[in-house]
Amino acid sequence: MEYDSQFNFVGGQIAHDGTLLLIESSLEELDFFNRPVPKNDWTIRIINGETIETVILPHVPLMPTEVDLFSDGTLLLVQGRCVKDGDYVERNARRYNQNGQLIDAFTLGDGINQVQIDEKDTIWVSYFDEGVFGNFGWEEPMGSDGLIAYTQNGEKFWGAQHYDICDCYAMNVVSSKEVYFYYYDDFWFVQLSDLKEVQRNRIEGSPMIHQFLVDEEGIIGQLDQSTLIRYRLKGKTFASKDKVQFVDETGKRVLGHTFMRGNYLYICGKDGIYRK
Repeated sequence: MEYDSQFNFVGGQIAHDGTLLLIESSLEELDFFNRPVPKNDWTIRIINGETIETVILPHVPLMPTEVDLFSDGTLLLVQGRCVKDGDYVERNARRYNQNGQLIDAFTLGDGINQVQIDEKDTIWVSYFDEGVFGNFGWEEPMGSDGLIAYTQNGEKFWGAQHYDICDCYAMNVVSSKEVYFYYYDDFWFVQLSDLKEVQRNRIEGSPMIHQFLVDEEGIIGQLDQSTLIRYRLKGKTFASKDKVQFVDETGKRVLGHTFMRGNYLYICGKDGIYRK
C-alpha cells in the first residue's frame, strides 16, 4: 500500500492479529539516555489492511521504543531503557486509550529488547544482556530471567529463569499457546504453550537473529537490516536454505524497516508498505 509521512520513523510492531503499528515523531534526533526524559508528542499509526488510523499521544515523558495493542484497543507504549536511582524507579510503560488519555503507568525494567502482547493481554518482555545482568542503576534487574510474562497492569507472573538466558535475541508471540524465543548463550530455539515448553531446536550456525517469523515451511530470520534467511527443520535443527528477498510488482527489491510476528511480515520501504 502507498504510505508517506511527514514525521520521522522511531519504531514499530505487529500486533498478534497482524495489525501494523508505527511510532513516529517530529524529532530529528533521539537520546534514549537523557534524563530527565523530556515530554514529547508521539504519533502512532495503526495500519490494518488498507486502513490507517492515527493516534496522537501528547506530552509523553517517555522515549518509546516499543508499542503494542491490548484486546480493548488501548495502546501500550514502552521505553526500552529504565533508570533506577536509589528508591526512584522510572515507570517506563504507559497505557493509553486511542483518544490519547493515560490509563496506567508501571515499570517493566531496563534493557528491554522486545515487547509483545498476546490475545489474553499478557505482556511478554524479552531483555538483552544489560537488562539481564544490570545497568543504569539496577543491582537486582527486573529482567534477570531474560524473558518474562506480565499481567496487563505490569505484575510478573512467569519468568524463564530455568533457561539461564544471557541475552534474549528474539521472540515471537503468536498467541498464549504459541510463544517462541531464541537466546544466547545456549542458542536454543524454544516453543512454549501455556507457559510450558513443548519443543526446542537448534539453528544451524547459531546465528544472531534479531527477529523471525514462523510459517508452514519453517522460519525466516533477520540477521541484519538487509539479510533474511530461510531455515527449514531437519531433524532437531533448523538448517539454513536460502537468502530471502522481496520484490515489488516491477521486480525491484524492497528494502526498509522490516517487522515480523507470527507468520506476518511487513517492510516499510521508500515507496510504501509491503506485506507478505
